[in-house]
Amino acid sequence: MKLFFLLWILPVTLGDTHVTCIYSEECMLPCTSTHLDIIHWYLDKKAVHSFFLNKDQLDYQHEDYKERTSLLSESEIKNGNVSLLIRNIRVQDEGRYRCYAADDKTNDEKYVVVSVEAPVKSVDITLKNDEVICTSSGVYPEPKVLWSSDPPAMEPPNTVSRTEDHLFTVTSQLKVDVITDTYTYNCSITTKDTRYTASLKQQVPSELSKNEFTFECPVTKDFNFTLTLSFSTTVLKYDSKTSMVDISAQWRDKVTFHPENGTIKLSHLNREQLGTYTCESTTAQYRFITQTKLPSRGVEIAYIIISIIAAIIIIIAIVFVVNRKKLLEKLSGSKNTSGTKNTSGPGNEMMATSRNGSLEDENDKFISKSQITK
Repeated sequence: MKLFFLLWILPVTLGDTHVTCIYSEECMLPCTSTHLDIIHWYLDKKAVHSFFLNKDQLDYQHEDYKERTSLLSESEIKNGNVSLLIRNIRVQDEGRYRCYAADDKTNDEKYVVVSVEAPVKSVDITLKNDEVICTSSGVYPEPKVLWSSDPPAMEPPNTVSRTEDHLFTVTSQLKVDVITDTYTYNCSITTKDTRYTASLKQQVPSELSKNEFTFECPVTKDFNFTLTLSFSTTVLKYDSKTSMVDISAQWRDKVTFHPENGTIKLSHLNREQLGTYTCESTTAQYRFITQTKLPSRGVEIAYIIISIIAAIIIIIAIVFVVNRKKLLEKLSGSKNTSGTKNTSGPGNEMMATSRNGSLEDENDKFISKSQITK
């Protein structure tokens, strides 16, 4: 009895059609038949779509599929194509669908197994303190994370959570023992059929001359990619598909870009333009982030020298002003001394006497005139 049951179910299972549908997109469930009077699609006991009397009959359609399903055109149905189109695919749409078609003489059934996948579309990778954090969201089924790094590091456990839409968010935090001047960390997140890799790299630039540096941004000849160079704001954008290079106006006399190998040359930089530059290249399956820190030795030394010279000039000016003030005070003191010295000598007494005599004579004259007037 058990053997008979297995033999009965085996042809049905082997005859199933398997379809992978992409989350939030349209998906076609294929089915053909020569019996076209009645067409029903079911998922378990849910009525997904019905067609008879030459038109759709959706009064009994399950609410999960309202306004999301349709058959093909009338001409396609007459040719035996009774495939079902489902729009805005959800994780809940997974399952084994039954395609039932019948006429007044006979009927047949076919099965379509639907799998839903929300592929990894982007991966964020950042270095924060002593951890490299890799994360992705909106993924289905549950993804796996694979690390590779230079210098090597132990692969960490992952944190996985689910949204209300049954999609997964995964976060992996790689512990870094020592942060060196150069490093590379690669994080790959994979689902059943897709993989997305994010890479974080730090490199040391080549210093050609004072305030002139060169380094490389990641490029590839195998894929269409976009490249962005940024330093607090966007410096450069490049699209490999159109070969268009767009450099911001304030950087055009400072940036030279060679798209064939990704070489960036920066020149005529001022003090504010030294620091960490980030170059990011993205494709459908890869994201490469390269950071390059430009040293500020030349400009700092020049700045220090200028500061020292300015300080010396200020000190000299202060000393000059102080000494000049002291000199003027000295000269002023000398004049005052010369104007008042020997005031108690014989000559001075004679001058005082003569002055007093003159005053007395003037008083006598004034009295005489008064008397005469009287």
